[in-house]
Amino acid sequence: ADGKLDLAKLGIPKASMRVRVGRNLKAFPLPGSMSKQDRINMENELIKAFKVLIENPQFGGNYYSLTPGNEYSISDEEYNKLVKAHVMFKDMSADAYLASAGISSDWP
Repeated sequence: ADGKLDLAKLGIPKASMRVRVGRNLKAFPLPGSMSKQDRINMENELIKAFKVLIENPQFGGNYYSLTPGNEYSISDEEYNKLVKAHVMFKDMSADAYLASAGISSDWP
């Protein structure tokens, strides 16, 4: 009635969600044309929005970065655990279609 989906009331355990961005931000080129620095800069811009969501009790959650040295970067062990749980994307550079389009360039 209030427009909110309460999984607990339905007897469904906590759910995990990942967001796949299929379009670029206005200030950045499309993924196939991005440089490594463009990708880092875009992630840093997105982190600003993620921090707002994480700090809001209505949303919460976590952000996991694959960029080495990023404050949200995770270990290889944690990455593999999340891939196995189908929460984290697999290595994009292993996908021939993404590689040929330049989308997996500079994959961490």
